[in-house]
Amino acid sequence: MYFSVDRKKGLKIGETYTNDYQAKEFIHYIAEDERRKMRARLSDGKFISVMSDGSLDSAVMEEEMVYVRSASEGKVKVDFVGVKAVSKPDATNIAEAVCSIMESGVSTDWKNKLVAITTDGASVMTGVNNGVVAKLRADRPNVLGIHCMAHKLELAFSDGIRKNVMARKVEELLSGLYTLYHKSGVNRASLKQHFRELHMKALMPTRSQEATNVNAVLRAKTKGLLNIGKDGGVLRFCCLLHDTIYQLSNLSKSLQRSVSTVAEAQSCLSSTQAVIEKYKSRPGPKLRAVLDTDTYEGVLLRPTDADRHDKAKNELIDSLCRCITARFSDVNSGVLQAMRLTSFQYWPEADTSSDFGDEEVNKLISHFRPLFLSAGVDVELIPDQWTILKTELYTAGFSQGNFEQTWPTVNRMLRYRCPDVLDLFDALLTIPATTADCERGFSVMKQVKSDWRSRLKGETLSDLLKTQLCSPDIKDFDPTKAIEIWHADGLRSRRPDFVRKHGPKETEGGSDSDGTTSEEEEL
Repeated sequence: MYFSVDRKKGLKIGETYTNDYQAKEFIHYIAEDERRKMRARLSDGKFISVMSDGSLDSAVMEEEMVYVRSASEGKVKVDFVGVKAVSKPDATNIAEAVCSIMESGVSTDWKNKLVAITTDGASVMTGVNNGVVAKLRADRPNVLGIHCMAHKLELAFSDGIRKNVMARKVEELLSGLYTLYHKSGVNRASLKQHFRELHMKALMPTRSQEATNVNAVLRAKTKGLLNIGKDGGVLRFCCLLHDTIYQLSNLSKSLQRSVSTVAEAQSCLSSTQAVIEKYKSRPGPKLRAVLDTDTYEGVLLRPTDADRHDKAKNELIDSLCRCITARFSDVNSGVLQAMRLTSFQYWPEADTSSDFGDEEVNKLISHFRPLFLSAGVDVELIPDQWTILKTELYTAGFSQGNFEQTWPTVNRMLRYRCPDVLDLFDALLTIPATTADCERGFSVMKQVKSDWRSRLKGETLSDLLKTQLCSPDIKDFDPTKAIEIWHADGLRSRRPDFVRKHGPKETEGGSDSDGTTSEEEEL
């Protein structure tokens, strides 16, 4: 299509490379240019961490996607490495796919720099003895296995509301409304008409658990849903859920940032949990708006039993906080707790900083010693350099906010004096808190490998995803390096200005020595 437009403009673009096959080849070299940039950057760095997740594509094949995260002088970078189809989604095949992607996309010695592997919580990934993480870790016990914190938050919320009676009643109401209006075009049209008559924006139920059957007695069903909806206790509990889910949603968004660290995730988790616990004594904005009224949108509500409402509220909040604490218990001990040093929010005021972090630094050195030694880090100098780092930062007015509190800034100030301890922090900054980048990659994959393109080969899919996820926007794209790689890889010289003119019969001379026939001419 684009070639046709160019020709309409009178541009002479030749014909040799204006076809689907050559377009595929060009995409490959654009992707290869991005891969070479990534390999060069990772080769210069000392540490990497891996994010891996799986999903079904449009051809109902399990695709394993791999991202790599690195940090150099405090700057964090996340790269898409590749995607590979897995014949059977068991631990052995998934581990082999991850190794294959990393060896072809990064280097054959990638495990020597490996700090952590972040995956979802499926047993096939996190199994202690035969999980994917265990197989990739092999004889490197210092490699951390991180369960995606966004997935853990989702599981904690599910655990927290599972046994709550009022939560089940709200779910019954919402599921019933969904079934009532989603399964019937007549009911849906009637609902839209009522919205128009009330001059309100139409809000239609869009998703729910699949209903197993539809109640034939529509009038009785709608009357039952109306009774639930007019219950003041149910409405107030819905508002409480809204306030709670709003806080958890913001937490989830923070966790899903590409450069989010485990320490930042811990900080956001603590603050969110504090807000939710505060709802026991101070209602959130949505609940506050309906506490002192007996009507909602002009509809009279049945009276609410205040004691019953408070009991349901406290049960929900206590259950959620208990489940969140249980799901995230690992971040409050061991190496993950020591990683809080990477977040300046945990640093104290200057007058209490003399011994701050010494125990955590020693714990991190002990755990990652083999990795640091293989990377050329002098672990014996790290404790002294940690003291120098703290002293220099506090002397420069760190706690007063006299300069930007970021690790790139600290590296510019002190890399020459404290290289080894800053290498330790680079290793910690590579550790991803979630696999959100993989999820975003799958969203793009499902656009690229749609139902109409379900036969895309793995190599082509990886090239397309690498180009779309990593290359600059078209207005900033410079094709020079990709063209150089394409030209250098050719078995013979590239000739975009040659076209084949088909005569009535071919000559008997066959092909010339350069691969062209006597029927070819140069424009």
